[in-house]
Amino acid sequence: MTTKETARKIANENVKTLTREQRDWASGCIADAISGVREFCLAHNLFVFLGTENEPNTEEIVGLGLMLERTVSVPRVEKDGMHAVVISPFTNFKRTKFGILEPVGGHDITDVDVAVVPIVAFDSLNRAGHGAGYYDKFLSAHDCFKIGIAFDCQEVKDLEVTDLDVPLDMIITEKRIIFADKVQKNPFGE
Repeated sequence: MTTKETARKIANENVKTLTREQRDWASGCIADAISGVREFCLAHNLFVFLGTENEPNTEEIVGLGLMLERTVSVPRVEKDGMHAVVISPFTNFKRTKFGILEPVGGHDITDVDVAVVPIVAFDSLNRAGHGAGYYDKFLSAHDCFKIGIAFDCQEVKDLEVTDLDVPLDMIITEKRIIFADKVQKNPFGE
């Protein structure tokens, strides 16, 4: 069994080997794949995390949601937990002490159809996040379709899972789509 702490270290080291160009290319592949996911395209209320430098860039995914005229929300962490805050093309953002963009102002929504969530490490449809538990708490409180996105090199074997971990419905990397014990290869991947 790979502990979450070990899984995070392995995955983070693997991501560090990727060049900026490789991360950009992979992010584009992931956005292209999401644009073909039925649940994403039919959703009314989308929740999408805003990626940091070591995560897939989600700007295209947010842009796609706005272009489809969906309600798009992003995370904002407050004392009582993580909230889904609605954004528009004109929303102002600030960086947190962790370097994560969060919207300034805006209003929360509680109805989320699809959540696109970050992954530090994954195994099958299980994810390890950064360790604070914000996403697991958020996902357990929202009945939505859960899509995790990551670079393919973030996969680990035999990831530790606890009762508090919320499994995903789908994981998309630049090379494949993983869902319900099935893998669909990306025809444009390596």
